[in-house]
Amino acid sequence: MKSFFLHKHRRKVIAVIISSVIITFICRHVYLSNAAAASNALQDLDLMSKFCNQRENWKPYQPLQLDSRKQPQWVPSNAAVDSIYMTERDHASHLYRDSVQPDLFMDDDVWDGLPVKGAFYMIVKNEELQSARSAIRSIEDRFNAHNNVSYPWVLLNSQQYTHDFKKYIRKVASGKVYFGQIDLKAFTYPEWIDVKRTENAIRRMISLRVQKSHSLYERQEMRYKAGLFQHHSLFNTVDYAWRVEPGSEYTCDMFQGDDPFQTMKANNKKMGFTITSKEDSATSFSLWPATLQFIRMNPQLITQADSSIMPWLLTKEREYNFCYMWSDFEIVDLAFLRSQEYTSFFHYLDLVGGFFYERWGDGPVRSIAAAMFLRKEDVHFFNEVGYSRSSIQHCPLSKSLLETCSCDYMDNYNFNSNSCTMNLLKIVSPQSINDIYEFAKSIIGERL
Repeated sequence: MKSFFLHKHRRKVIAVIISSVIITFICRHVYLSNAAAASNALQDLDLMSKFCNQRENWKPYQPLQLDSRKQPQWVPSNAAVDSIYMTERDHASHLYRDSVQPDLFMDDDVWDGLPVKGAFYMIVKNEELQSARSAIRSIEDRFNAHNNVSYPWVLLNSQQYTHDFKKYIRKVASGKVYFGQIDLKAFTYPEWIDVKRTENAIRRMISLRVQKSHSLYERQEMRYKAGLFQHHSLFNTVDYAWRVEPGSEYTCDMFQGDDPFQTMKANNKKMGFTITSKEDSATSFSLWPATLQFIRMNPQLITQADSSIMPWLLTKEREYNFCYMWSDFEIVDLAFLRSQEYTSFFHYLDLVGGFFYERWGDGPVRSIAAAMFLRKEDVHFFNEVGYSRSSIQHCPLSKSLLETCSCDYMDNYNFNSNSCTMNLLKIVSPQSINDIYEFAKSIIGERL
């Protein structure tokens, strides 16, 4: 019996010892964890015993709200706590070596003296400085020099712009220039995209020698241009956006006394184009099936085919022909891109994943959206624009317009078998077809 009580007493002593060890371990662990989170704000080890001895005053720890600057209870009032809110980038000072904070909003007075809230925009990287300067200089010489207005510029980049980039861009632009940064959370892989599947798709397309298939950045940029750029805060007060590509050249004196932004607004135009082409089917073979599924799901959003440019996208067999309006030059009403119809369509395509799993382009997506949601009267052909980029060019088919051009009309992409322009003009601007016919007659007459 005595032995039984002795063993029982030993068990109690052992239990008390184990409990004390556990409590001490927990207190030490809580202290060290909290101390590390506060960037070693609690340096004095003697505080550990005080911390654990005050368990009777212990209050349950409330999760820290990251969007709050309220100091957590477990950090002494005299401690520097900013570091607990710092990101990896904040801790690596070399990442700020030559970057400057991006612009978030346009100035309130930016529209003073301008007839329309229009802006040029360009998505361009730091290393493309000279290509960007060349394109801006071309706009300055061919458009701004002949008009008494200077519309603002919006330049966007997934990186932050350097001091040198901003300095040398401002030297060639007559209007105000805003340098924004793309939201990286919107630019990178969405959470529903399978990264491994994307990498496999890139390898497969490279093996098939599909144009521009090797680049992840290319996919991200096309997706951003297709349905996200218009939501950047720098466009909050912009009504119309004129896209300018780095390295593009404008080869004619444009819109002398005729402002294209005013043309768009006065005639209630939603999209303006100059060049059309056909997309490589290997880049977007599931885009049209996805579109048909969207139409079946949302018939109430779709414009009647005979009132739209939808027939332009279809062959005689009612198959998709891969035609699209080349978006490297476009002037677009941002209200259209922000509309419920367009936003719903882009959201649907984004969830399908073809921007990553294939290489869906912003031009085909925009053209299909225009065919579904716009009337044919909403689309405008800018024959006045002499434009050249990547061996593709538009030269005005008009003798009067050619007088101020440096391009050769014989190199016009409209004569290429991949061009879809003539068929589109039959729908949106029959008069342009007549003008081109008269131009051709005059040229033939001069050669006889």
